[in-house]
Amino acid sequence: MAGNEVVQLLSELTISNDSKKLLSDLKTLLIALTTSQGLGSHKHLELNGLFDCINSSDSEQVEIAVDTLGLLLPSISAQEVVERFSAQLLRGLNHPHEKVRSLVLKLVLTCAESESGIVSVITNHSILLSVVRCLGDNSLGVVKISSRVLVKICGQDAGLNAVFSNESVPVMQEVMSKSDIYRFNVYEFIVQVCLLGDMSLGVVSNSGLLDRLTGEVTTGDILTQLNALELLTPLVLNPSGMVLLDRGGVIAKLQYLLSLAETDPMTALLMPGLIKFFGNMGHSRPRQMIKENSSVVVMILRLAAGSLDLGDPTLQLVAIQTVAHIGSSPAGKLALAKFKTEMDEVMDVLGSRMRVAPTEQRICVLEALTQLFSVQIEYQTEELTGLLELWWASVGGVNLEKVVAVARQPFMDLHCAALGLLNTLANMPWGQRLICYEPGLIEYILDRTTESEKLGKECKWTVVETLVKSPSTSSIFTENHMSQLEKYFNQGPFYVEAQVEVAVEGLN
Repeated sequence: MAGNEVVQLLSELTISNDSKKLLSDLKTLLIALTTSQGLGSHKHLELNGLFDCINSSDSEQVEIAVDTLGLLLPSISAQEVVERFSAQLLRGLNHPHEKVRSLVLKLVLTCAESESGIVSVITNHSILLSVVRCLGDNSLGVVKISSRVLVKICGQDAGLNAVFSNESVPVMQEVMSKSDIYRFNVYEFIVQVCLLGDMSLGVVSNSGLLDRLTGEVTTGDILTQLNALELLTPLVLNPSGMVLLDRGGVIAKLQYLLSLAETDPMTALLMPGLIKFFGNMGHSRPRQMIKENSSVVVMILRLAAGSLDLGDPTLQLVAIQTVAHIGSSPAGKLALAKFKTEMDEVMDVLGSRMRVAPTEQRICVLEALTQLFSVQIEYQTEELTGLLELWWASVGGVNLEKVVAVARQPFMDLHCAALGLLNTLANMPWGQRLICYEPGLIEYILDRTTESEKLGKECKWTVVETLVKSPSTSSIFTENHMSQLEKYFNQGPFYVEAQVEVAVEGLN
């Protein structure tokens, strides 16, 4: 019954002189429909009148029409709408009202969820090119939706070739010529496409757009170079992307820029971006990094240790985070071990910063240490655990007193960061021995009264869980301690001892 009312109101829109009132009635009816009374799937609803209501100078009418379409369109196949109402959608993509453009793009995005839907979009060249033009929209929201649509389309080979066809690429270039912002909108989109796979990377590269992006890294102003660096950084995590950047001479140019940082103040401004770029490169290919770019690793380690000062104190934290990122994998740790002197200096600085730096820096240092000392049981070779034990000697000496002191701090972020490091150490036999022999530490771990907040309770229980599940713990801790740890673990993170109430005679 309600469906028939909707059909009736839609038909009246084409002949009514009071479209706004009919739209309001239709919107109210659609909102009122419950799930059980819904429209279901309708293939032949007459939407021309509703689309025509959008083409109005009355902004209130446009708003109501968009809202009404938003309520109605989910009941119709997006592919059907694209095929039946392509002319109306095309007008919508070029409409001055942002909500209209966003609505049409969301519809096209839904259509692109299926292979047949993608075919419907790419065979309509006018709609596809209009979506590409939306990368240069003055609304960031519209830009983001259009980028999502195009990336989704590029997930299919036919869609990829259509988006980077001889017709589409000039439209992208036209968008890029409008301003720096629009140029980087396109760059951001093409990097997302590159990350879809080797074929996508090759098609984008053949378009010439990737060469333009890599060229931005070494030319133009500092801000442009930094933005280009940030966009290119994810590509070094992709083996094919790395090869492409290497063949294009990008890696060599960036390494040269890094070498100038000590003498050129302007180049030093690029250091945060350069450090992150090479940090990602070291994370994805640590062995190759130390073999081909050892001077870069040394510079990053010197910055982290504070022995290299480029006038920007924030660079040390960036370098510390980068060292941790490189050393987060077993291969990365072994690669960093090749630089023994520099790593010993870094560890010494981390141990010092963990105790006396401002709170935010201490949290950063603790998280870096957690990454560096984290290694899953299946990767705990004698060589790797031995290396970490040597590193720990440079950080905290022979005891855990410094970490425990931080763990007892009342600041939750700092407290949990310290417990996170403690949990990482609890996963290795030598770390378990340190915990076992540190006076009062096992009692602190077993004491639930030190935790009053949910996050703190979860962090401490995780330490207990690691100790209980480790195959080496039972050979290090006493039977009594193991029994208490297992009890704590089985009771869960939020267990509370029941309070026994004693009634005293004569008292109410």
